[in-house]
Amino acid sequence: MARPRNFDESAVIDATANAFWQGGLGSTSVDEVLRATGLSRSSLYGSFGNKDAVLRLAIERYVDWQIPAIEKAFRGKSLRQALERIFDGIARSNNEGKGCLLVNGVNELHDEDADALEALHAGFARVAAKLAELVHAVDPSGRGAMPELAAAEIMTAISGLRTLQRSGLPRTIVAKTARRYAELLAGG
Repeated sequence: MARPRNFDESAVIDATANAFWQGGLGSTSVDEVLRATGLSRSSLYGSFGNKDAVLRLAIERYVDWQIPAIEKAFRGKSLRQALERIFDGIARSNNEGKGCLLVNGVNELHDEDADALEALHAGFARVAAKLAELVHAVDPSGRGAMPELAAAEIMTAISGLRTLQRSGLPRTIVAKTARRYAELLAGG
């Protein structure tokens, strides 16, 4: 008979997501995950399986955090206003310098880590689907007429801005670039 869990599974997944986000998907060791969660190796593996399973849950949780933030940016806003809100947040803080777990991960990992890349692809697909849905809702006859293309362009801008924000260029340049992206992608 399995022993009952003596931990909050949701809190453990949150801690795991933060550990991978802070340290990198490929660079974060199981020992770092154990320190972040406070679990023993046997509890982690007994509850979640292997490192790939834990990583997949961490990526899913990260996307679970991002979707409501994206929805909030669009709520009651035009497409341009929503994009300005999202892009300005990246230009200002970029998640306190951590960037985006998905963007960081896809740039860090290589083809030999197929399980992690599959989880990242699923995460990107969820974000793209939500962006397409929201773009179509706020601008059905404009950019929303081809929402999947608009979502891909927005995700490209987000990835570029996250990289630019970490590049060391002056914040004024990053902020101006963010505003310009919003203007261009909103059709203005």
